[in-house]
This record gives sequence, structure tokens and C-alpha cells, in this order.
Amino acid sequence: GRWGMVGDPHADALAGTEAGGEGMGRRCGAAGAALVAPAVNLTRFLKRLRARFGRFVLLAVAQYGMNQGIGEPTGELARKLYFSQVLGVDGADSLRYYASAKLPWNMKPVFGMLSDALPIFGYRRTSYVVIAGVSGVIAWTSLGTLPLTAQSAVPFLILMNVSMATPDIMVDATTAELSRKVPEAASDLQSLCWGALAVGGVYSCTTSGAIADAFGPQVLFLTTNVAALSVLIGGLRGWLEEKRLPPQKRRPDLSWFRNNRAMSGLAVFMAASASTLTFVNVFCESMALRAGVTLAIAGALMIAVRICLRTIHPVLARVALFLFAREALQPYVSDALFQWMTKADDGPKFTATFLGFVDCFGNLGLFAGVVLYNTKLTNVNYRRIFTFAQVALCLSNLMDLALVMRWNLAIGIPDHAMLIGDTAVTACIRRFFSMPSFVLASKVCPRDVEATLFAMLMALSNFGTTVAELLGTSLLEFLKVRGDNYDNLSTAITLKSLCRMLPILLIPLLVPNLTPNDPIDVDHGGDGRGDSDGDPEGAGITQGMDSENVRLIDNALAEQGSGAEAQDVASVELVDIPAE
Repeated sequence: GRWGMVGDPHADALAGTEAGGEGMGRRCGAAGAALVAPAVNLTRFLKRLRARFGRFVLLAVAQYGMNQGIGEPTGELARKLYFSQVLGVDGADSLRYYASAKLPWNMKPVFGMLSDALPIFGYRRTSYVVIAGVSGVIAWTSLGTLPLTAQSAVPFLILMNVSMATPDIMVDATTAELSRKVPEAASDLQSLCWGALAVGGVYSCTTSGAIADAFGPQVLFLTTNVAALSVLIGGLRGWLEEKRLPPQKRRPDLSWFRNNRAMSGLAVFMAASASTLTFVNVFCESMALRAGVTLAIAGALMIAVRICLRTIHPVLARVALFLFAREALQPYVSDALFQWMTKADDGPKFTATFLGFVDCFGNLGLFAGVVLYNTKLTNVNYRRIFTFAQVALCLSNLMDLALVMRWNLAIGIPDHAMLIGDTAVTACIRRFFSMPSFVLASKVCPRDVEATLFAMLMALSNFGTTVAELLGTSLLEFLKVRGDNYDNLSTAITLKSLCRMLPILLIPLLVPNLTPNDPIDVDHGGDGRGDSDGDPEGAGITQGMDSENVRLIDNALAEQGSGAEAQDVASVELVDIPAE
């Protein structure tokens, strides 16, 4: 009676009566079991992976969860705020220096080849992971503490990208090896990578903006040290579980370069071209000269791609050209738009907390894109998919135009809701497009050099994005979108939308007339194009996607999902050399 009426579950439970006590106990037990079950299952899952793959599981979590899941989006937000608030650099120059610092991503094929040809201290991969971790610590600490100029910040941004790109190569290469050795647990290992990436991404988008608003972007840089330290500790502790080579095998081995002259030559040319672009765009102030050099290098690279990859297979060369040109033809104005959203007097003046939170909706859009592709488009012709995607991207870009022109307010849509919708829709369309791109890229790579060529195709796509960012910089300068003058930002966005229609002209020339479910034979001389009706007959088809295709695509998707703008996707191992 003191605790409540007879029959009240709380009173019965406390009194231990037959009617209420046992029933309440059962309900509490069931609820407790339901709460504990996920943790128990996760523990069992991790123990099972640890038994199969050893300490590499810890490094996979460090790379995908910490370095990619937290480090990349957090560093990107900090970088934009740092250039805008601390250095006082406008959107055009911010984008120029950012694109110039992406040099390591465009050189990933060379890094991967070097790791197999040039062991350091007897290790092909572990030493490179340690170097990457040290680079990250130096970069994040320097950006967070030193009084830098925009130009002097670029070397540290390059080191930041080294800390992201290099372990990405080494961890993915080891993931591939272990997946081949223990194929029955390969899907579990991939699930771990995706899960770690998702958890890291959620943590980043819910905390990074708040930290920046409270303490500034430089403190946000310092907190990102945890990403580099996780990789550094993993390398020093030997979590790759790589055996040290005997002394007689530690000498440089250039045999792969000699045996694959076309690919190695193209990789070196890409590295030289990327280095030239970085140097010119950092130190040259002439907009016309920078734009001219960028266009010249883009043209020369397309010629080199056609010459080098055509010797392997014509359809491979065409797909490579499409992946590069499709990105290069769409100039970026993202940093100028970011500064307008946060600083302009007539803009919405979004806080960093909100902008970080918006990335959560971008991740939902990425997931929706995967579902849309897998359920509706696997039997649709590549050409139709890519055409639809380009039209959709063009239309989605008009949401940016509506925000800048303030049309959304005229029809009663708040700025915050407009940006959330824009981010989610654009992310969905990007993933919708990227899925068939990855499938196509994986299928046009011959088996004996599949991993290397797939990575090169993804690096070419990254290079195209760099070209687009540099051309976007020139466009902003030409339209005088400089400093706090955003009068012509709407014109820049309109031109960007129109440019997104240009890749449609290349689709009939470069994209095979097949569906994602159709295999392509590049090992036995097929041309990979199919007939005019999309019938694969005559396309040299002999086989569908195998487990290696799926793994390459999964790795590329994991890498793409970690970036705020889904640009850096070359996330696969580069040289498919069996373990010693």
C-alpha cells in the first residue's frame, strides 16, 4: 500500500509477489537481453575476426574508422574554416591551394608500385604506414599551432594527404591478401571496414563543427591528431603483421616496372603532371597562365592514357578517358559557396556546428544512392545510367543556385532545410553514379593486372577532379568572385550546371553499350561495346563479376563514403604481388 495499489507492476515487483514480481522480472530480463545482445554479438564478431586476421583487425579499425572516418571529414571542415577565418583567403584561392595539395592522391599508383619495389628497413608496407603516421602528426600539429600563410600551409596539407593516402594503399593491399587467404571470412572483414567507417563518420559530423565553433579551426586540426596517431601506433606495433624480408630480398626490385612498361610509364607521367600542376598553381599568380597549364596537362594526360592503355585493351583506354574527362569537364566552386554560406552579409551564415551536422544527411543520401542503384539499375544500360546521372547532377546544382539567389525564401523554404535537402540529394546522385562507374572500371581490367589498373582508373578520376577544381578557381577569378564580392557567384554556379551536361557528349563514344550485369572480356580480345541494341552478343563476353571485382568496388565505395564531397576514391591495392 505504501508503494501503490495492489496489482501495480511497480508495487508487485518491489513486494516480490507471484502476480507481478515474476512477470516484471521476465520483462526486465528480456529488455536487458535485448540491450546487451548487440554488444555481445559485436564482441563475438570482433573476436572471430581477431582469431582469423590477428592484429590487422586493429589497424583496419584505425585506418577506416579513425583515419578515414574521422580524419578526412574533420580535416576538410577544419581546412575550409582555417583558410576563411584564420588566413583570410577567399574562396578562389582556398580552392586553388586545396586542389594543389591533393598531389598524393594523384600519385597513388606510384606510391603503391614503390612499396613493392622499394622495401624500407625490410618492410614493403609497414614502414610506409609509419611514415604516413609521422606525416599526419607533423601536418595536424603544424596547421594547429604555426603562424602560416596560405602558401606555406600547402606543404602541410600535402603531408596531411600523405597520411591519408599512403596507409589507404597499404591497408587495402593487406585486406586483399588476407581476403584471398581466408575467403570464408572476407565479407566479415569488409563489414568491419564499412562499420568502422560509418561510426567514425557519425562521430565526425556530430562533433567537429561544435569543436570548431567553440575553439576555432586550429584546435580542430589538433584534435585530428588522433587519426594520424592511431595509424602511427598501428605501424610501430606491427599491426600489419608483415614479416620482415631477409637481407637478400631488401634490395630494390624494378622487375615489375620493366614487365609492365605501359602502366608504369603512365603512373610516372601522372605523378609528374600532378607535381607540375601543384608547383604552378601554388607559385604562379597569373590566372591565364595557370588555366593554360592546367588545360595543357589535361590534354597531354588524355593522350598518354590513350597511348598507354590502348596497348592493353581499347575498351580499357576508352573507359579511362571517360572517367577522367567526366570529372575534368565539371568545374568546382565549392569553397566560394562555402564562404558565402558562412560569411556573406546576405547569406544564411551557417555555423560550423550545423555544417558538420549536415554531413549526416549526406551519408543518408549516399546510402539511398546505393539502394537505388542495387534495386533499380543493375539491368539498365550504362549509357542511360550515366546520361541520367549527368542530367540529375545538373538539376541538383540548381538547388545551390536557388540558395544563392534566395529563391527558397521566396517560396517559404528555410535555408537550413534547403541545404539539408541539397546535400542529401547531391550525395544520393553521386553514389548513384559512382556505383556503375566502379563496376565498369573493375570489369575492363585484365585479370593479371586487375588491382593495379583499377587503382589507376580511380586515380585518373581523382586527377580529373583536381583539374576541375583548378579550372573552377580560374572561373571564379575570371568572374571576379574574389574577397567578399559574391555578385557573380550565381553566374559561376549556372556555368557549372551547364558544364555538367558536357560529359553526355562523350558517353556514346567512350562508354560500352552494355549493362552492369553484363561481363566484359578484356582478356580475349572483345571490344566491350556490344551492338546498338545493348545486346552483349559480339562484345567478347565470357564471365561476370567475381569476388575480386566485388572487393575492389567495396574498397572504392568505402573510400568514397569517407569524404565530404566524395571525391577521393582510389582506395585499392596497386600491385597484385603474392605475399612472400
